[in-house]
Amino acid sequence: MSKLPLLFLIIGFFIDESVGGMVNVCSDIKDCSKCTQSYINIFSFRENCRWCIKTHSCGGPIACPTGFPTAQRDPFKCPTFVPTAKGYRYTDKLGRSLYSLNLAVNNKDPKACLQNSRPDVKLIKRYEVECDQSRNTCAGMLAVSDEAKAIYVVYRGSSFDKQLFQEFVQGIAAQLGAWEKFVNGTGVMTYFYNGFQNLFLESGMKKDLIDLHKKHEGYRIWLTGRSLGGSLASMTALYLADSALFPTNKIRLVTFGEPRTGNYLFAKAIENNLKFRYRVVNKNDIVTNIPASMDPDNLLLSVASAEKQPYFYRYLVHYEFGMTRDASFKICENSEDHNCRPIALAADMNDHLTYFNVKAEDYLASGCQRALIL
Repeated sequence: MSKLPLLFLIIGFFIDESVGGMVNVCSDIKDCSKCTQSYINIFSFRENCRWCIKTHSCGGPIACPTGFPTAQRDPFKCPTFVPTAKGYRYTDKLGRSLYSLNLAVNNKDPKACLQNSRPDVKLIKRYEVECDQSRNTCAGMLAVSDEAKAIYVVYRGSSFDKQLFQEFVQGIAAQLGAWEKFVNGTGVMTYFYNGFQNLFLESGMKKDLIDLHKKHEGYRIWLTGRSLGGSLASMTALYLADSALFPTNKIRLVTFGEPRTGNYLFAKAIENNLKFRYRVVNKNDIVTNIPASMDPDNLLLSVASAEKQPYFYRYLVHYEFGMTRDASFKICENSEDHNCRPIALAADMNDHLTYFNVKAEDYLASGCQRALIL
């Protein structure tokens, strides 16, 4: 062998080792990112190394205790630090303030509700369109606060009859890889895609938002919604970031009771494009586990099949013991919420209906009394 090919072989070995590749022993790796990109050969079969998140160690197929969260095949699955810098962290006060807007959009005319709960917020326009063949509607509103220097894009949640049933049925199809193509090569659930097209793109909401931003240049763009509205908010946030309509550092995404909106690639795109994004979940909210992921750790499916699975983006804000004023919450650093909350127990509809201990119908009937939530 000449010296030049040998030199290339040596250089190639060290480059491969610097980012992963074949290793002799997985346990020698001390970094999650490199671990997820490394593998060993067992009897001529390739076996991926996996990072045991709780033990902070890299190992082979049986190295992680059963049921513990793992990361493998993609650094995206490694834990990421929750932002703590001012202007990028989630607080209970912020959640309550945004959720009051989520409740206000349920009214055909949200002005009086906003005046009683968030008098600094001025309604620009409310939109409502049919979003499926059963004539169920999707709704949203644009609002602005000069005091907070904020533009708000707020989406209404699902109705709990035929609309939620259709979401559930289409969620089953999504588990099998049936997604509508969305921006940046991602996939989203068909029902959410149709709602986004009809409400944001075709109702004039997008155009009005662009005009509003021109009038209030420099304001932050807050996108929020509950349930179906949460999915529409996350899609809108990614759409705005991908189309460069707004500076990504001005986009803020906070949803409540959001289901799995899109596939694995959608979750990655949200994280890659939006630094400020939080999904708030009340205890065992059933909607936040629809559609379910068949293989959250990707231990069984091929890479191609895993990319078609429903997947959550970070960061989960989980109120494990309810949402009273003094309630604590934790923010999950892991992808897909695995082992951050008991996803298998997420089966309570009442938890979906009572964020911050307030039911929408009671709040609206009270005239949107500020003291009930803020």
